[in-house]
Amino acid sequence: MKALWLTSGYKLLKQNGRTDTYNGGGWVSSLQRLLEADGNIELGIAYITNNEEKIERFGNTTYYPIKGKKLSRLQKIGKYYGGYKKHEDSDYVMELQVVINNFKPDVIHLFGLENSLATIIGNTSVPLVVHFQGLLGPIDNAFFPQAINKWSFLFPITKREWLARNGYIFAKNSMHERSKREVELFSKLKYCMGRTQWDCQLATLLASTARYYHVDEVLRESFYVHKGEWEYKPSETLVISSTLSDTIYKGLDFILKTASLLKQHTDIKFEWNVVGIGEDAMLVRFFERALHLKSANLNINYLGVLDETALCNVLLNSSVYVHPSYIDNSPNSVCEAQMLGLPLMGTYVGGVPTLIDNGRTGILVPSNAPYELAWHIMQIATEPQPYLRMAKEGCKCAIARHDKKKILQDLRETYQDVAHVGTKLLKENTK
Repeated sequence: MKALWLTSGYKLLKQNGRTDTYNGGGWVSSLQRLLEADGNIELGIAYITNNEEKIERFGNTTYYPIKGKKLSRLQKIGKYYGGYKKHEDSDYVMELQVVINNFKPDVIHLFGLENSLATIIGNTSVPLVVHFQGLLGPIDNAFFPQAINKWSFLFPITKREWLARNGYIFAKNSMHERSKREVELFSKLKYCMGRTQWDCQLATLLASTARYYHVDEVLRESFYVHKGEWEYKPSETLVISSTLSDTIYKGLDFILKTASLLKQHTDIKFEWNVVGIGEDAMLVRFFERALHLKSANLNINYLGVLDETALCNVLLNSSVYVHPSYIDNSPNSVCEAQMLGLPLMGTYVGGVPTLIDNGRTGILVPSNAPYELAWHIMQIATEPQPYLRMAKEGCKCAIARHDKKKILQDLRETYQDVAHVGTKLLKENTK
């Protein structure tokens, strides 16, 4: 079996075994490591790079670098001023055809419809399965938190929004246009792969004739090594941790509002560690200004991007993990914290309810519900036992969900079925 992966934005394992060190990333590399150890599937990996690289083969994997298409300064300005509305369907199709002809895969595995290489959908006879990641339509719908809109970024006047136009207004406009393209791509899907009830529902809604396969994700190795190791340690200070990206819909404002309520209305001593965002991030300054709150006054610590070892250490020394996002499919940050055994609190959005069963394996609150979240944080500080029981149950579920042998078996069966059905349909259509 030969499988060609199409990835974008991930550092992959190569001869030196490098991996993605981003706070929430690395699962693609973890899956690659699992397949390479198994040895029954020959991998080809096509990926976009800005560097001059050549085709290389290490072990059972062949790497096909595709040079990213750079825009001139004038082209960038044109894109920021409305060029994002153009659908460049031909992007990378020719380059991918060359890769396909060279590698001759039995199946193509595309990571994410938002991937720049998704233009190959409908342009190849090789059976192709899309592995859902973020889904742009729902992100577009939940992009701005409550009381925030495009106008929020125009004052005070900044070069980024008024002149360069490459800030959050551009990001929202671009997301809206890309979500339209996503709907078109959904209509062309024949096979898709997901892991939550939510992405299954979207597939049924937007690609009703496509076959859906459930395949869970492999986590980074540190979280298998330390699975179930978190222990409750009574302390005067409650340590809350969250892992976010520097993105407006990930809930940083939710954290600020909740921390403010805890400060005003409780006597709880707490610290809130935010991994993935630095204290000098523009998003921090924006929300502090918009909410008239200061992180330093709310015991919020911005730890920046950490590698998996450092992140694992932060989580093992935390009291509770909070996921405040306004939209998500299956955030690996939640899965990793759950694997370690932490008590979890998250928002009832997207695929998160598949990971956290409210009242059994953790707590779910509505998005932008700082009062409810603050109450639960107050409760875990004063009466932790119910939350500790949920944490133990959640850890069991996470260990079963991310079992490597089961994931490998599910992925093999998916590839075999996609390749078999795809080849059969192709023969029928060419008769």
